[in-house]
Amino acid sequence: MIVENVFALPGLGRFAVQSILNRDYPVVQCYVCLTAVLFVVVNLIVDLTYSYFDPRIRFGKQEV
Repeated sequence: MIVENVFALPGLGRFAVQSILNRDYPVVQCYVCLTAVLFVVVNLIVDLTYSYFDPRIRFGKQEV
């Protein structure tokens, strides 16, 4: 939202804020769900790439 205001770019942040101010609940719900899904997907990708960037980390069975 800050970058959109500084550079006068239209985007999802400004759209979400205007939807909140206009009480357009379906748009706000969609924005929240989209943000949550993107957050989960990015965290999943980061977790899966741990072993690629740091070979000390291994997933699976631990040797005793």
